[in-house]
Amino acid sequence: MVRRQEIFQEGLTIAWEEGGAREGPPMLLLHNACSTFRATWGRALEPLKARFYLIGPDLRGHGGSTNPSGRLDLREMADDMAKLLDHLRIPAVHLMAFSGGASTALYLATRHPARVRSMVLIGSHYTVRNLRTRGDGFWDPERIRREEPAWWAAMMRWHGSEERVRMLLRGWQEEDRHRPDFRPEDLQAIRVPTLLLIGENDPITPIEQTVEMARWIPHAHLVIFPAAGHDLIRERFEAFLETVHAFWDELGIPRGSQGALPDGP
Repeated sequence: MVRRQEIFQEGLTIAWEEGGAREGPPMLLLHNACSTFRATWGRALEPLKARFYLIGPDLRGHGGSTNPSGRLDLREMADDMAKLLDHLRIPAVHLMAFSGGASTALYLATRHPARVRSMVLIGSHYTVRNLRTRGDGFWDPERIRREEPAWWAAMMRWHGSEERVRMLLRGWQEEDRHRPDFRPEDLQAIRVPTLLLIGENDPITPIEQTVEMARWIPHAHLVIFPAAGHDLIRERFEAFLETVHAFWDELGIPRGSQGALPDGP
């Protein structure tokens, strides 16, 4: 994978990695809240590189990407991704996204529908109704430092400073009050093949919302992982890979490589 960075407008820089199957279809990978592309998807890159040309951005304000506004807005982050695809001259992509990245993916699919060919959404919800991250100080930095020191230490590594970590936590806490804000008719307008993955014991995403999404998105298929939590990529890695590859098999995407690009610096 090759690391790149580009200024898209005054003060906004998007960092991303790209590489994989030279002739494969493009795949956009979106990470979860307060993470980075590499932190979320690093383990999955080798199994995916033979099948897809991978594009892995850090969402605005995360990792190597800046955030001049100081706030987070899922709609704006989706628009950032459309700008990145414009820059790369890629008309449409397959999407795979986790949690907050999955919410961003839904906005990309509804605001820029021509840019999306298929979606895999992991730990995805569509409204703030019963959203568990809204209560109990989930995004509170002092609680995290006290109760989840490993997560705090990881965020410090990924984002480089306590100021940036606190800004991200404030941004996601505020955004959880407003978005995602989709209606059933918005989901019914999504016409691309969609795979929805959720853990049976997900403590973050209201599982009933993922089930409802599977009813409303016309070409959606739901897979519930027994006894699993929120992070299926980590908790059920082999089963996760088997499930997504079976989905892409059904779409007719070849598993073989036409020649993978070598890793860059």
